Amino acid sequence: MRRIPTDQNGKPVTPPAITPLLNSRVIDECRTEVVTQTRSYELITPLFGGGSEPGKADSDMVIRGSGIRGQLRFWWRACRGGGFNGDLGAMKKAEDRLWGARSKPGEPRPSKVQVCVKVTEVGNRLQPFEIKPRGVKKYRAESVRGSGIPPYAVFPLQPKEEDVRRYGIKTTIHPVLDNVKFDLVITFPERERAEVEAALWAWETFGGVGGRTRRGFGAIRLVAVDGKPVESPKARDIEVTIREDLRKHVIDGRWPDGVPHLSKHIRMVVSPNHSDAKKAWQHLVNELSRFRQQRNLNSDGSKRGRSRWPEPDEIRRLTGFRSLKHARELSTVRKFPRAAFGLPIMFHFKDEREGDPPTTMLEGGTEGYQRLASPLILRPLACEGGRASGLAVILEGTCVEHVPGGLVLKESVGEKKKHAVNSELTTKEASEIGPLRGNTDVLDAFLKLLK
Repeated sequence: MRRIPTDQNGKPVTPPAITPLLNSRVIDECRTEVVTQTRSYELITPLFGGGSEPGKADSDMVIRGSGIRGQLRFWWRACRGGGFNGDLGAMKKAEDRLWGARSKPGEPRPSKVQVCVKVTEVGNRLQPFEIKPRGVKKYRAESVRGSGIPPYAVFPLQPKEEDVRRYGIKTTIHPVLDNVKFDLVITFPERERAEVEAALWAWETFGGVGGRTRRGFGAIRLVAVDGKPVESPKARDIEVTIREDLRKHVIDGRWPDGVPHLSKHIRMVVSPNHSDAKKAWQHLVNELSRFRQQRNLNSDGSKRGRSRWPEPDEIRRLTGFRSLKHARELSTVRKFPRAAFGLPIMFHFKDEREGDPPTTMLEGGTEGYQRLASPLILRPLACEGGRASGLAVILEGTCVEHVPGGLVLKESVGEKKKHAVNSELTTKEASEIGPLRGNTDVLDAFLKLLK
């Protein structure tokens, strides 16, 4: 047994007090008051994907905390990224301090914000498409009536005829989840309240959970905070409320180049209120479909004639493929304006067997920039009395004209030739494209269609 040390007079020696070597951040965190909230949500549109496998729902983890954290980081940048005078590095450091980053030796970087998800209702499975026979050994996919899912929003789930023949019907149909509810338990320092509340508000207003949220899937409604019910606004007050919240949560300043963001004067349209959220969603998506797929009338008066957009004729010119029925050019504009809706875009010609081009792909011309998320957000917002309004918003900070390397059209045959192309229109060119009515800003032209 060790002896207790004594001084020269034989009295026990008291050891000196130990002073822990803590950095200032640890000390500050220990002194900071912590806020914990339980925020209850319900999905007002079906959940697309959200699982470990892209495009598919996960029966074990319907809503993932990692997915919500990613959404909150994105919307934090969209609201607060203007406070760094365009300095991307400074914004990234602030983001990492709040939301966490990969730790380095001697430099732990944990998140100040902790999130935990508890699914309270897993919902029910909806079938977007069903397969019906079309002649001998042929099939067609038709949207399921009564699902409330606009087919144009869910086209990635549409089964392909060749997959049905090869694998069978059941393996090609991917359902989505409806009526999902969950609680989000979020913990953060009191001094970061303004930052976290900005991210939460933007996510709840413009975002969602799962995939294809910019086309309205996985739209959420805040039901309660710490058990206290949250009332939905009146339909007539939706736009005024959003404008007021933009002034509250969005910082004035200059964002780094290429960072999508909101602004206090963001371009948006709120459609008239509808009987429920799915009706509002259908209205927005159907209008987008009508705008992007405008066609000329056939000789018999039907509306399934040739496109009023210039891309089909330009693809025929670039590739050298053209069927006899499309021998006459309808457009002299040599541009790809619909790139404004996001990249990549696949162009498929139904008359390929008769001489039209094989499937081609429009994308960014530099590795790492082939994809461009759509700046256009479409989603319903819950209103008082179970009604809903439709919201269309154009995020700032991303522009297809500024994609590094420009745009390329990639052929899918032969040596996969690439053609450098452009999307920026002159006023004269815009006047020759029917859907634009002379407007060189494609997204703005769509918003005007909604008004």
